[in-house]
Amino acid sequence: MHFCLAAATLWSVLSTGGTPAAPAPTAVRPPESPSPLEVGTASAGPGELVTGWIDVPGGRDASDPGTRIPVSVARGARPGPVLALVAGTHGYEYTSILALQRLLPRLDPKRMSGTVILVHMANPPAFWGRRIYYGPDGKNLNRVYPGNLEGTQSDRIAAALTREVIDPATHLVDMHCGDGNESLRPYSYWSVTGDRSLDEAGREMALAYGLDHIVIDRERPKDPARSMYTATTAILRGKPAITTESGGAGLTDEASVVAHEAGALGVIGHLGIMEAPSVRVKTPVWIVRSEVVKAPASGLWSPAVEKAQTVAAGALLGRLVDSFGKPLHEVRAPLAGEILYVVVTPPVSEGEPLAMVGETAGTLPKGG
Repeated sequence: MHFCLAAATLWSVLSTGGTPAAPAPTAVRPPESPSPLEVGTASAGPGELVTGWIDVPGGRDASDPGTRIPVSVARGARPGPVLALVAGTHGYEYTSILALQRLLPRLDPKRMSGTVILVHMANPPAFWGRRIYYGPDGKNLNRVYPGNLEGTQSDRIAAALTREVIDPATHLVDMHCGDGNESLRPYSYWSVTGDRSLDEAGREMALAYGLDHIVIDRERPKDPARSMYTATTAILRGKPAITTESGGAGLTDEASVVAHEAGALGVIGHLGIMEAPSVRVKTPVWIVRSEVVKAPASGLWSPAVEKAQTVAAGALLGRLVDSFGKPLHEVRAPLAGEILYVVVTPPVSEGEPLAMVGETAGTLPKGG
């Protein structure tokens, strides 16, 4: 298969080499149960792989329709962890959606100890509408967790995913890329909570995923009732979770898709669910401090930097002009570091992201 060649090329780029086996996962394995595991209409007994839908009901009127989220459940013949892989939270982020389509036929429940839940497209209304950031209701799905069954469409999607996917999972990977307007270098987010066991498990998942830049994130919400993000919702329920980024700008380049497929398999192998090739990072680059630079005004954006570029504090990131080309703002880097992503299309609205800058370190800082 051409996957093997592409994956080998990618692994060389990431300099993973022949990595040692990851430490054993810390999560307690659930007891074996002959009862089917149900995720929406997908009901899988031991040793079965099934597909189905999570049905999200409509709102109070016809202008707020429901939707159907495509899911697959590969349930192992033996008990083990339940890993949720969530793709397509944002409508213009295609790489993870394609990666899970490739991953599905590679899962063999008869050889598995545990379960993999694949959410193939978490936000169908945004996907089919080719929407950047926001759903038809004007909300960002990755900001409304744990959701609300009485809310608007995005709220209801989040509530359904929390109930059907996050709650039965023991581990979760939220798979992203740069949105349709963002050029992005591959990286993952590792959330540090202060819970040593949970933090260590999350760090090992991030290393197992194989993306060599890892953002240390200490700023996520602490309130389970206002968790906002997919991965944070899992973490606040005591489940190790990471967010991963590969690809961007509406592209489906082979390396970016393969990175997600290989990373998902890496975590599956790390958790002991199924034998799979390791892409574990040997020499990670830790992002010890980062900042998302937001637009100070609405206008037309012209970037002056590229993804993965190193910049000094105060360096010019880009310029904003108005509809007539009159200069509005010069936007500069708030800290020295690497450009993790940058918006590469002209239209921006006040308060939206323009770029993310991360300060890098070759060693994990104390307390990290």
